[in-house]
Amino acid sequence: MKPARRGCGRPHETTMRIGHVTYGYRPTLGGAETYLVELIRVLAEAGHTQRVYQRSTGDAGPDILRVPTCRRLSPGMQFWSLAATLPLRWPWLAREDLLIVHYPLYALPVLWHPRMIGLSHGVTWDDRPGSRAARLKKRLARIAFARSRAYVANDTFFLREMGLNAPPGQGAFQQVAPGRWFIPNCVDTEWFVPTPGQDELRALNAVLVPRNLYRNRGIHLAIAAFPRVLEAYPETHLVIVGGEGDPGYGEEVRRQVANSGVQHRVRFLGSVPWREMRAVYSAARVTVIPSICGEGTSLSALESMACGTPVVATAVGGLPDLPAWLAEPNPDALSEAILCVLARRDEVARAQQAEVRESYHLGRWAAAWRQVVKEVIE
Repeated sequence: MKPARRGCGRPHETTMRIGHVTYGYRPTLGGAETYLVELIRVLAEAGHTQRVYQRSTGDAGPDILRVPTCRRLSPGMQFWSLAATLPLRWPWLAREDLLIVHYPLYALPVLWHPRMIGLSHGVTWDDRPGSRAARLKKRLARIAFARSRAYVANDTFFLREMGLNAPPGQGAFQQVAPGRWFIPNCVDTEWFVPTPGQDELRALNAVLVPRNLYRNRGIHLAIAAFPRVLEAYPETHLVIVGGEGDPGYGEEVRRQVANSGVQHRVRFLGSVPWREMRAVYSAARVTVIPSICGEGTSLSALESMACGTPVVATAVGGLPDLPAWLAEPNPDALSEAILCVLARRDEVARAQQAEVRESYHLGRWAAAWRQVVKEVIE
């Protein structure tokens, strides 16, 4: 199948039918969905027509083709089951000139496609290193990585797990091996700017944790670290912004708060629409990304830094690729890092904001993605 040449793209550029294969796109609940929203926008500007293959969520639209999944299953089981049911959409997938496949697991059923770009959003096997499940996930990822026409990683940790020499923070927006790219997440620096912020949140002197409630996002770690922060800064509140995610984990962290002795200083605000998050970041004193595993180059971290609110992050996954203030993933180290940043807040905020606005803006990200697509087409 030859891609079409259409007049709506950039001059002399081949435009294509592109299919995106992913777990979720609509509704937009987290960083991976936000990533796809931006990628679709960038490729639409180049004239490409696009369709998304995602699990059944109840959302519908002309750009969405649902892949059957059982919504009674847990989110984790739905994630795996999508790979098993994806072949049911083979006739439609075969019509796409190019596939961009989010997560290594979903690349495996479509390795037959002649133009397939794999994409990772972080490592998914670091929750139990060395376990049978972790070894299997890593083995499957290496198969997808080796056999995809091109592969894009948004962090260097994934690349190191694939056997490449990719030091943290180096080689961004470039090929690090033939057909293998490191393109970190980037932020819309025209939208994510400092604002007055939400008055109610500003009054809380918030230590912000913008995380959906999944164990790998480490909300329990932030809760355990907060009492020491509260001792030094008694006016602060721990504010957790994110969707329920895993209901069992949500119940667990709420019990943790109830037993912590600081429950009067902890708020669960639930999910906030993405475009409203800049007012949330701008109102906070510090943002904490306390992930314990499974993290790429966090969009929440970049958005907060772009808004002028400093970020403390755990030194796991792809977070060392970013200019965040890093801490080991334990309560003592995390609380110490938060205290250090609060003591030097304005200085840290200015340095982080300057680096994000210079190096992690969408212009660089879009240019790199256009180059990946161009090379696969050619």
